[in-house]
Amino acid sequence: MKNIIICFFLLFSGLLTFAQGSKEIKLNKIKSVTTWQSDTEEGSAELVKESYDEFDKNGNPVLEINYKKDGTVDHKKTTKYDRKQNKIEEIEYEGDFVIKSHKAYLYNTLGKKTDEREYDPSGTLIQTTSFSYYPDGEKKSETTTDAKGTVLKLVEYKYNSRQLKIQKISQNKEKKSEAIKKWSYEYH
Repeated sequence: MKNIIICFFLLFSGLLTFAQGSKEIKLNKIKSVTTWQSDTEEGSAELVKESYDEFDKNGNPVLEINYKKDGTVDHKKTTKYDRKQNKIEEIEYEGDFVIKSHKAYLYNTLGKKTDEREYDPSGTLIQTTSFSYYPDGEKKSETTTDAKGTVLKLVEYKYNSRQLKIQKISQNKEKKSEAIKKWSYEYH
């Protein structure tokens, strides 16, 4: 019974901590959170490491690991940030070492994301999504191109006079509309 209570406390406290945002993680100077899971089998409860999350001094997640029941790494994600706290790189792994996806991010002087680049496991560029903005800072468009610069997808945004999003139009590489999403607002 004592082991079950300890297991519950460890699991519950780990979930509470992880559920906190980067502000609380930074405030409490949390470096990492390990989550343990207990499955009762034939009357005994054995703790198994479920996940491990590591944070930088600003509360940003820099390492996320999920484990299989046998203790081996199921998948892992590493993230890097620049001095302005913008995410600049994210690598996801299948298991511990096999790269599943690799993305790099670029920002303008205002901190707005200008490019998101996706690479294959060998480091070769697969595609780039470029972002443009209206003078007021609202997102104007997203253009996704392949490694040769061929447009694969274009998304355009429209806003009303209150700078609320009213339309999103997605086009494929043949410049045919794939989807249109509209928002309407009622005011008090």
